[in-house]
Amino acid sequence: MALTDQLGPPASNSLLVGRYTLHKFVRCEASAGDATAIVWANLTNIVSITVDKPSWDYEADGYQQGGGDDKLHVRRGPKWTGKIECHAGKVFDVLALLKGLTWTTAGTAGISLRQENDYPDVIIQSIAREGDNSTHVFSRVLQDLIIDDMGVDSPMDYADREIPFHTYHEPIPICGGSQLVYHIWDATAGTPTYTSTGTPLTIITSASHDDWSFDNMIFCKLKDNSAGDAVGKRLTTGVSLAGGTLTFTTGTPAASDTVYALYVVAV
Repeated sequence: MALTDQLGPPASNSLLVGRYTLHKFVRCEASAGDATAIVWANLTNIVSITVDKPSWDYEADGYQQGGGDDKLHVRRGPKWTGKIECHAGKVFDVLALLKGLTWTTAGTAGISLRQENDYPDVIIQSIAREGDNSTHVFSRVLQDLIIDDMGVDSPMDYADREIPFHTYHEPIPICGGSQLVYHIWDATAGTPTYTSTGTPLTIITSASHDDWSFDNMIFCKLKDNSAGDAVGKRLTTGVSLAGGTLTFTTGTPAASDTVYALYVVAV
């Protein structure tokens, strides 16, 4: 270190412009891909996607007598809210994509703007790129987004439209040169191993962070269809991902179950 260091101008990829960001998504309850990963789809007609800092169901300071002013600050039940801002003429096309609907005369002609449950709908990876609209800088992962109720307005002049959402699991930035892989398998009775795609990268040290159960998976879920589960439930133990194999060490899935894994690989 020297007090006279001269740093020069910033690198070109330190000045990002949002128009070069590419958004891709998968539906949380997509059809099983089994041997192949779920294919991510481009999300078009997006102006911006923003996420607020978390709010908390419970937040308090804890003291003990004899401890003076030293305290323990406790926060429980995080929730992130955000919005997907769309071109006005395409907002319902985007909503139909996120809900997995065919919004045509050959499918369903209408879309409900009310959310009927609190189940996760989609996962979005927002890929930030340099000014060449190609070179990857980093990605932002929005996991298990739940689409919220939305209103409809019709202003005098043009204005973009918003699709609100919330999630109970944190947004995650992942480094340049990496991307998400999402696998869904139809379980087979007595089978403890499932073949995945690519070698999973270490994402985070799970022991040091809340809501993380694995170092190299964002989540692993299991849906017990025989019990009437509507969506996959996150597992915290009894499963691991190494190389190209997901392995159950306890609670081997039944034939009617569905297995999910979201992780990161090098591009």
